[in-house]
Amino acid sequence: MEKKQERQLHKSSEGEFIFELHHEYELSPRESESILETAKRCLIRENILKEGEIEVSVISIEERSGKLVENMRKVRVRLTIDEGLEDLEILKNSGRVSLRRVRIQRVSQEAIEQNGILSQEDLGKYLSCDVRTIKRDIREIKQSGIEVITRGVLYNIGRGQTHKVKIVGLFLEGKTFSEIKLKTKHSLGAIKRYIQDFQKVLMSNYHGIKDAASISHLTGLSITIVAQYIELIHQSKKDKHKKAMMREMIRQWKRAGTRIKKKEVTTRDYIRSLAPMTGGVR
Repeated sequence: MEKKQERQLHKSSEGEFIFELHHEYELSPRESESILETAKRCLIRENILKEGEIEVSVISIEERSGKLVENMRKVRVRLTIDEGLEDLEILKNSGRVSLRRVRIQRVSQEAIEQNGILSQEDLGKYLSCDVRTIKRDIREIKQSGIEVITRGVLYNIGRGQTHKVKIVGLFLEGKTFSEIKLKTKHSLGAIKRYIQDFQKVLMSNYHGIKDAASISHLTGLSITIVAQYIELIHQSKKDKHKKAMMREMIRQWKRAGTRIKKKEVTTRDYIRSLAPMTGGVR
């Protein structure tokens, strides 16, 4: 099974890109994957769907229940059904059920960040499974302290954390990447990305930018996730250990900003400068 999955990866555009970096530029597989993730974030045009993405119409998050679906306002959203390398890592390490549950968390959060909201029927449709399976998965996810917000529970939701906030919270508690991966089943790439995004919000806050809309504009993150991270910052300041972790994140960010000053740098130096938090704070 693993060989079949690896063959599928090699036949994708991601596999082609990694092959070129590895063989033409003599970069290690890890460095090649780091460049791939950076390129996916920075270079892919917003008007072009990435591999594994779909664009669909869903109910607006502002719509309350009580109307016929055909009378509700719709919005177009992009959902990442297959995250490529990251999903392959989850599949290999944790299996298909864990992968499906990670995808449930991911696409439901993506819809919300684009002002849409998915129903459990939507999740079943886009992830190719029945509603009973979706309900069972959501129940299991919720038991781990992560909230999956769907249309049926949107306005009855408590103060449960979404998966991104939960993952960053675990990091602030001092958990290693390996521990977070084991607990949440998310890929290392996704975990690092959520922490780096939180770090951007933290640094904006540190420099006196408090408004979620302004931080969203500066960082490119959705206003929804920015607001969640701002709330996490406020809550974490009440905890001595988490507050110390945030101070360390700020220190590392400031140090990384002065790490490379030469006009000419090697590719390896550049890669190391891209993500100062990829090693985590142990």
